[in-house]
Order: sequence, then C-alpha cells, then structure tokens
Amino acid sequence: MKKSVFSMVFVAALAAPVAMADTIAGLYIGADLHFADAKGGFGQTGNQQNFSFEDENLSSFYIKVEHPVPLLPNIKLQRNSVSSNGNTTLNRTFEFDDQIFAVGTNVAQDVDLSNIDATFYYEILDNDLVSLDLGVTAKYIDGDISVATEGRNATQDLSAVIPMGYLYGSFGLLGTGTKIFAEVNYVSYDGSSLSDMQFGIAYELIDSLAVDLSLKAGVKKTKLKLDDIDDIDADLTFDGAFISAELHF
Repeated sequence: MKKSVFSMVFVAALAAPVAMADTIAGLYIGADLHFADAKGGFGQTGNQQNFSFEDENLSSFYIKVEHPVPLLPNIKLQRNSVSSNGNTTLNRTFEFDDQIFAVGTNVAQDVDLSNIDATFYYEILDNDLVSLDLGVTAKYIDGDISVATEGRNATQDLSAVIPMGYLYGSFGLLGTGTKIFAEVNYVSYDGSSLSDMQFGIAYELIDSLAVDLSLKAGVKKTKLKLDDIDDIDADLTFDGAFISAELHF
C-alpha cells in the first residue's frame, strides 16, 4: 500500500510540471514531406525560358511556441526545402549570367530557392471546434539558379527577405480527434507574388499529459512568381500531396 501511494505521488509530481507547462506555453515540433510536381521557368529579367523539371520530395521542419502573454505574438520558425533540377532542350536562344546558350542546346538546370520562414501570429480563436490564427511571415530566401552544358556553368545567386501575410484555420470534428485545416502564407507586390498553401486533415494519434502526436495529410502548393528580384524573373510551382507529423509538448 505504501509503495502504491508513493508511486501515485511520484507520478503526480512528474505530471504537474508538464500540465503546468502546457497551460503556460505550448511547444510544437513538426516535419512535412511534400511529393511535389515541379514546373515553370526562369531567366534574367526580360529573358525567361520554360524548363522541364524532375518531380521532387521536398521537406519542411518547424518549431512553434505558443504562450498566454498579452500582445506578445506567438512564433513559428520553419525551414523549407524548395529545389528541383532537370534537363531541357532550349526552344530559343537563352542568356543567363552573361552567357549565351544557343537554341537547340540541351542544358541541365538546377533551382534551389530553399528558405526560412519566421512567422509571428495571434490566436484569434482557439477551442476544440474552431481555431483561427492571423499574423505575418518574414520569408528569407537564400539560394541560386544554374544552367550548365558540358564545360560551361552559369549561376545566379538570389537572396531576399519578403514579408507575407499568414493565416491558419481549422475545424474540429468533435469526438473523433480529427481536424480539417488550412494554412496560407501569401503576398503580391510590384509584379511579384509568393504563396505557400496547404489544406488537409489532421488526426491526433496520441493525446497524453507528456506529449501529443498528430499526423497530417493533404495537398500543398508553393508558387514563386518573381519579377526582377536580384535580376531574376521566375515563375515556378511546386504542387502535390504531403504528409507530416507534429509533436506537442
């Protein structure tokens, strides 16, 4: 009996800080895998060419902290892999990085516009039925685009910080542990537009005092239309299904 009472006290002592931490602040860690169909084109300003890209498995990793402090926004940091390559036979003369590639030339192209999002947001609604978050995202793109033939390689670097609007909404199906959700980052200005959108279903597989585990699946679309950003024009789309997992401590 004494051992049983001691065990109950010990478990309660461990559980209390976890429960209190969850009430005071929530920590979320997640990862996505995006099965993307890549398509589009790029070029130096005013000289854009369409290319044939390979399908890619792209990844995202994020950490999110939510808290009850008034006026102080919650924060989400996310690293997004956005890249693809392929081979294309040029249908017209193409100039890139001050090098000229003749029409009919077969080139290998490589695009890497991976980026980091810093999102600051407020929970407008937060209950078992409906959730709504609104905020802003600073997207930091630090990548490069290259075109190569045998013996020649032309590469253009691209680096920019782009502010975007942020929205997350979900609708819970009571008693099922399932939510329908949408998450959107979007901006349009000066001929450029960028968007990250995903829509899907989340299922809470584990719901405990120590940790929650949710699995998600749906469709995801990343679109980058760039107009004279670091002397680059681009219109690229990465579109397809995704799966993800999220831990909540």
